[in-house]
Amino acid sequence: MANGDDEDLIPRQEYEFSITTVEQGKITLKLLDRINVDDVFLHLVNQEIYGIITKTTVEQNVKTLFKDFLLQERFTAGQN
Repeated sequence: MANGDDEDLIPRQEYEFSITTVEQGKITLKLLDRINVDDVFLHLVNQEIYGIITKTTVEQNVKTLFKDFLLQERFTAGQN
């Protein structure tokens, strides 16, 4: 990636599957080989929507470890 070409980037791998349990019903799992700022943002938006719909307070803190890694200077989403 030093020369600026995108051809060196390996596309992000995603795998999604569902399981069904007696206690919880259908559970959909999405596995990502890496996360980026967009993933964290989407998670926080979904968490806020869930809190509004269920009228519950949801923890909204992102651990400093994740914030420091994702929001470091010159970080570009999609690069490894």
